[in-house]
Amino acid sequence: MSNTRYVSIASLLILLSFLAAGCGPASPAAISDDEVIAVTTNILTAMDAGDYTAFTSDFSDEMLAAFTEEQFSQLRDLIFSASGNFVSANELSISNKQGFAIYRIICKYDLEDVVVTIVFKIDGIQVEGLFFDSPNLRSASQ
Repeated sequence: MSNTRYVSIASLLILLSFLAAGCGPASPAAISDDEVIAVTTNILTAMDAGDYTAFTSDFSDEMLAAFTEEQFSQLRDLIFSASGNFVSANELSISNKQGFAIYRIICKYDLEDVVVTIVFKIDGIQVEGLFFDSPNLRSASQ
């Protein structure tokens, strides 16, 4: 075989190894899936109770600065009127984007299931993002 063929085969193998690495499992936060569910449950329970301090206890400094007590009250009112009270956090999935571990958790509320997305830095322990999605919430937001 010629050198060109060896280089081509080596290049192909390197490309395949990069592609295979991209297909691996998503990188998590520095806490376990069970701890992610516990943090999410604490946040949602605190929201039901109207406890802003407990709601923000796991937030990063950036999240805490961006999420005021007034915004908390507005979010709480919206979720309560559209979805009801929080019941339980169930199914969890994870993906990664730009250095963040993005967890989507299906949560049971009185009136519907709500997809709660909670974001941590990869290998991080503080909440960097929090999003809610459901048919009733989308309708109420329009």
